[in-house]
Amino acid sequence: MAAPREAWRELDSCKVIIGTGDSRAFCAGGDVKQLVLDLKEGKQTAVPFFKSEFQLNWLLARLGKPYVAVIDGVTMGGGGGISLPAHIRIATPRTIFAMPETKIGYSPDVGSNYYFAQLDGFIGAWLAVTGQEVYGRAAYELGIATHYVTENNISDIIYQITQHPSPTPANISSLISSYTAPASTASAVSSKYSPDGPTPIKGEIRKFLDKTFNKKSIQEIYAALDKSQSDDKLSSEVKEWAVQQKLQMEARSPTGMAVALQNYRKARETRRLDRTLLNDISMATAYTGTNRATDDFITGVSAVLIDRSKGPVAWAPKDINEESLSPQNINSRFFSASSPHVADKPEIEFIPSSASKLDSGRDSTWGQFRKYGLPSEEVVRAAVDGYAPGSGAFALLEEELIEQFIDAQGDVQGTRRDEVVKRVKDVVNTCCKKGKDGYLEWIA
Repeated sequence: MAAPREAWRELDSCKVIIGTGDSRAFCAGGDVKQLVLDLKEGKQTAVPFFKSEFQLNWLLARLGKPYVAVIDGVTMGGGGGISLPAHIRIATPRTIFAMPETKIGYSPDVGSNYYFAQLDGFIGAWLAVTGQEVYGRAAYELGIATHYVTENNISDIIYQITQHPSPTPANISSLISSYTAPASTASAVSSKYSPDGPTPIKGEIRKFLDKTFNKKSIQEIYAALDKSQSDDKLSSEVKEWAVQQKLQMEARSPTGMAVALQNYRKARETRRLDRTLLNDISMATAYTGTNRATDDFITGVSAVLIDRSKGPVAWAPKDINEESLSPQNINSRFFSASSPHVADKPEIEFIPSSASKLDSGRDSTWGQFRKYGLPSEEVVRAAVDGYAPGSGAFALLEEELIEQFIDAQGDVQGTRRDEVVKRVKDVVNTCCKKGKDGYLEWIA
């Protein structure tokens, strides 16, 4: 699969790469059922499969050419790995995005945590631990997608891109922005049944999410969700959301969630895709190698995807408070170079090679994940605090801040322009205060 992509990278006549699926799915992930059937027969196909997959994930992030992923339909697991590296990621009302690995006794891989770590606050930790599905417009508003259009515009958009005389990421973004679909006027938030609605992850729910999923262990996260029901300061809306997250955690693999959280936190700390993929191959080896740290992957895939059992999955351990699930124990078993469970870990070949060494600071692509989407909180903060390139050292009024982001979007009008304005205002209301004469100060 990687070979033609390497050819695209070198081919001068290839100006832009567009990834599409069909109306049902962009990509629903790899064939984990076959991997588990092989493991049960003693065949060691899983680790080589993951190595090849992770090398492809690296290559897609280093294509050197504009890459557009049309995530129309189900985009999960391996589908995330081939779409998240794209400069432009187009969602539609049919989009269902998730990294649902903790449901099957595994943890998000394919470099996904590198991108999750660039989402606002601790939204990425929440997605990694719970495997929550994100529908339609919410994928765009949360930053997973850079654009949101109706599915009947996809063919025209693709045609316009292929005919563009200068298909740079910026020009492609401007083109797609003119097709932006507005939010539904109904009151329902984004869900399986109302994908056009706005994301529910905002306001008090978002604040509670950050406070909860910022914690260092799944035990602390679960305890915070549990205690929320007796907190009189929380609204009924937040309490209901907390109940749903608690129920999800109770159905997931405790080991899968614990590994997912630590892998996310490592990605957030290192800010490097190569390091994230190295952690992914360590984790994958511990799950599926010759000396496994757990059999939850075999148990989960067998129950959920092969046997399609309706009852609870027999996770081991099943108690989320088990000492073996502490951050220290998870790191020593799944990520440490001295762990016996990763002794047969293969080497990842990073082709093309990274421009910097593993220990030399952040990846050159760090901070670019949401460049062509709605402004991230970090980008707004950089403008408010004056350390964004070209922002100057002077304090800004809200209208001046908005003007900066409108200018940065290029020639955009209509719905997309309105949404950029709304997004900046929302961040200001949540994360800033207005000082003397209305100048903004970041307080979040």
